[in-house]
Amino acid sequence: MRLYAVIGCPIAHSRSPELYRDMFKKHGLDADMIRILVEPHELAGICRLAEPLSGFAVTMPHKRAIMPLLDGISDEARSIGAVNIVERRGDELIGHNTDGDGLTDALYALGAELSGRRAAILGRGGAARAAAYALHKRGCEPTFIVREIRDGSSFCEADLAALHTHFDLFINATPLGMDGGEELEASGFLKDMAPSFVMDMVYRRSGETQLIREARRLGIACADGSAMLEKQAERAFRIWTGLEP
Repeated sequence: MRLYAVIGCPIAHSRSPELYRDMFKKHGLDADMIRILVEPHELAGICRLAEPLSGFAVTMPHKRAIMPLLDGISDEARSIGAVNIVERRGDELIGHNTDGDGLTDALYALGAELSGRRAAILGRGGAARAAAYALHKRGCEPTFIVREIRDGSSFCEADLAALHTHFDLFINATPLGMDGGEELEASGFLKDMAPSFVMDMVYRRSGETQLIREARRLGIACADGSAMLEKQAERAFRIWTGLEP
């Protein structure tokens, strides 16, 4: 049996195992996926941890830190500066990034037009960099409006003005809104920004984030990270198996 995993910290909230198991089952593959909690100080042992795995997905906070630990990096992942999918090729571990294309696939599914539009991206971590890369590739102008958030810290004062400037799309690429963590207070700036589309890269089992609830209240087309997860997982499935999901 092939065994895959998703690693991160926290990890209990991840829907990846259920999502991939469904794809494995539909294709009749003898494969499974598990969650593995990997603390930042444990990441250096990733090669030993990955020995029984045919591949694994990487989530926060490891998407950038894992890169120097791998044997190879795809051109796109190297340009983005982050890895979310690791493929095993023989004895080598090769990093890929499907986050950005998963995001744009989800935006297209919402009906968004990206070429010639402006997007505000909250965050400066691996997910934000993937979003910016994929949007730029499709003719959309991305703007980072806050520095990287590591521990739920609040917005940088110098960037607050951007939250009240019009953008066509708003993307939350931070951990704000995750189960048990700080919510993203969207009631003020979202009305001023007046985007046509909102994408929250966070998803949780306990219900919609405050950002998504506020977007719905304002009549803005929106989706949470589940939509992006499904789209990027389809691309990861192709990398791991060579099959169409």
